[in-house]
Amino acid sequence: MSYQPNPYDPAAPHAPLGQYLPPQSAFVQPGGDPYHDPLVAPPHGGVGGWFNRIGGLFQRTWKSTLAIIALTQLLPAMIIGVGMLFAAVYVGLGALELEGNGSTGEFEAAAFFAFFAVLLAVILVLYVVQLAGYAAATYSVTRQAAGTPVSLTEALGYGFRRCLGLFGWYVPVALMIIVGVLACILPGLYLMAATALVGPIFLFERTNPIGRSFKMLHNSGGRVLGRLALIVLISIGVGFAVSAVEAVIQFAVDSAGTQTYGPTANGLALVTLGAIVATVLSAIIQLPLTMFQFAGILLTYTEQRGYEGATTLHLNAELR
Repeated sequence: MSYQPNPYDPAAPHAPLGQYLPPQSAFVQPGGDPYHDPLVAPPHGGVGGWFNRIGGLFQRTWKSTLAIIALTQLLPAMIIGVGMLFAAVYVGLGALELEGNGSTGEFEAAAFFAFFAVLLAVILVLYVVQLAGYAAATYSVTRQAAGTPVSLTEALGYGFRRCLGLFGWYVPVALMIIVGVLACILPGLYLMAATALVGPIFLFERTNPIGRSFKMLHNSGGRVLGRLALIVLISIGVGFAVSAVEAVIQFAVDSAGTQTYGPTANGLALVTLGAIVATVLSAIIQLPLTMFQFAGILLTYTEQRGYEGATTLHLNAELR
């Protein structure tokens, strides 16, 4: 009979500590440990903790986030861009026709303003769709971080329920920023930073998002401004790359159109086709940047909530 040690004998040797146990995060529910929280960076974790949460967000939810952003951000951006191009073509063809007839007349004012009124209405509708996508992506990311599966239909349904509320708050935000930019550049930049967290505040807290966003900036100015500055710098760098690609395509098409057709309707049509291709490609290239901007703003907000004691589980309970 083999010897079986008595586990209650104080003289019996103990198993070595810390070598055979799983990590502490294995015993903690998602969002329960501030150092392993999926969405909330640990207190004083710095930029590294913020970037780690962005990386974790993409690892968990990149497929669903990509689908939502592509449907609600990419397609509206393409439609808006192409619509603006057709508006420019409308003006260009009218000018070309007047010039070819040797006329000094003017466009028909009623048709001209009706066209642009319809274009403005379409832009506003598509902007509401983009806001719905932002809310849907927030819902999907938060639910999955808390361990709750969510379908694309459910996320989009939540987004369209909240998009009009978001639109209602972004109207005064846009007016404030416009007034600030017209008054001077610096007030406009300050208002952009001070209202950057209005979206997530509305979705999670739904109480005075503009005032709350100002308060978060003033209470943690260094952290919030630092995160926002990183988002802006990365966006500018990618924007330059996208503009370069678009300019190369447009230059090549413009040169071919000018040499082949000159300033005619066919030449204008070829130039317009090149502009459409460039617009579509630039929107596709900007898709990862849009996903990063979404994640950066959301996790800047969740990081500030972490200093108030919130976790992913708290945020998930608030999002309804």
